[in-house]
Amino acid sequence: MVTACNWSCMFGEVEVPAEVLANGILCCQAPPHKIGRVPFYVTRANRFACSEVREFEYREGVDRNVDFADFFNSATEMVLHLRLVGLLSLNSAHTSNQVFEDDMEKRNLIFKLISLKEEEEYSCREETTVEMDTTKHKLKEHMFHKQVKETLYSWLLRKVTETGKGPRVLSEEGQGVLHLVAALGYDWAIKPIITAGVNINFRDVSGWTALHWAAYCGR
Repeated sequence: MVTACNWSCMFGEVEVPAEVLANGILCCQAPPHKIGRVPFYVTRANRFACSEVREFEYREGVDRNVDFADFFNSATEMVLHLRLVGLLSLNSAHTSNQVFEDDMEKRNLIFKLISLKEEEEYSCREETTVEMDTTKHKLKEHMFHKQVKETLYSWLLRKVTETGKGPRVLSEEGQGVLHLVAALGYDWAIKPIITAGVNINFRDVSGWTALHWAAYCGR
């Protein structure tokens, strides 16, 4: 059984634990490393490769000294973004350890999200390449939004493997992830959230939909 093993991933000389999302799909957090490429492979928590050895590329990340307040037009936007970050950082209430070997719907859902993420990354790379005269501020803004996208996709992948509400969970303020991204104008986030199983007319604790929040914030 896949679940009977303790899986890990090697990034160069560093081994980190991995979580089984579905049969053949592992999730882990890459350890800190300088920009460049390192050997990458899967282990059974013993540092010995049990997969093909590939390369993992560390790219330039978000500058920790960046003042993210510069990326928002108002205090309200910043508050909404902080609510979104808080929601995406909440620990799972009831994570399922089941491996979806027979649940093709779940497996297909995970693969769809992974494909959307890859398409998004490819599109962003093309845009960055074309805009050679991009200002330093724009590049930092690009990296900031890239970090948000990484966090959202990781959260969605975990939520679709859960029992219960999954990605339809509400924050402490009574809003769902769909309402917050609509209010912030993160249009790119709508498709993966809907793909993960959230209805476009999903209502928050006050009965508002994503459209209400977008209109309220002038989107």
